[in-house]
Amino acid sequence: MATRRLTSVCRRIYAFQPSAINKISLPSSFISVNHIRQISISAVDLKVRKGDKKKEAILNIVHAQHSNNKYVSEATKEMEDKEKLLEDELVKHFSTKVDLRVYEDIMVTLDNGEEHKMNRLGRVTVKSPQMVMINFSDNPTATKAAKLAIQKSSLNVNPQHEGTVIYIPTPRMTRERREELANSAKTTIFNDFKDALNDVFKKYDKKAKKEIKAQDDYMGTHDLLLAAKRGFEQKGMERIAAQQKELMKEVA
Repeated sequence: MATRRLTSVCRRIYAFQPSAINKISLPSSFISVNHIRQISISAVDLKVRKGDKKKEAILNIVHAQHSNNKYVSEATKEMEDKEKLLEDELVKHFSTKVDLRVYEDIMVTLDNGEEHKMNRLGRVTVKSPQMVMINFSDNPTATKAAKLAIQKSSLNVNPQHEGTVIYIPTPRMTRERREELANSAKTTIFNDFKDALNDVFKKYDKKAKKEIKAQDDYMGTHDLLLAAKRGFEQKGMERIAAQQKELMKEVA
């Protein structure tokens, strides 16, 4: 009974003043690992109810990073790397000028199953301000697979090929084109980012489940990993929304 009352008091303190819990010194016999997990998750739940998604995302990530949990710590580092890749992808995607990196970094799956970046298979150049050219004279068998990869990308372009050369018309930056870029970022790019985060989550969740013996400890790790993943997803969506707004502002 005393433990229950103490847990309730700590939960109220922590929910309204997160830093306060760090100043309380409790004998380990007074409160279990499961109680600690309930206290920490209650703080996240309170923020969710307040509806501030941006603060919620930051809270989830910071909470995970300061959990002193090796699985969560390693996972959040990898998720940060995925976030940096998203930033780079958005810079290229929303560029209003011809950026060859957009084409050079497209991943091409060859007939034998191997994957290579476009610039490893062909030479990417600007033929004119309205045309990008990719020459596959050194790897002619990759031409078909490269064209397919371009068509499946988020660029919304219509590649044509003559022999071992692919020509890609670069659309004029009209309002319609900007809307296309904005919509494809929200679907293709964001979905790829979510998949990457989910892979990290599953990797460390599986590892924790295998190595952690106590069910309460594993569930605490699982909850933190899930909160971190959702936090990075929300940050990614906020970043894309900001880029979309900036892009459309130029033609408003």
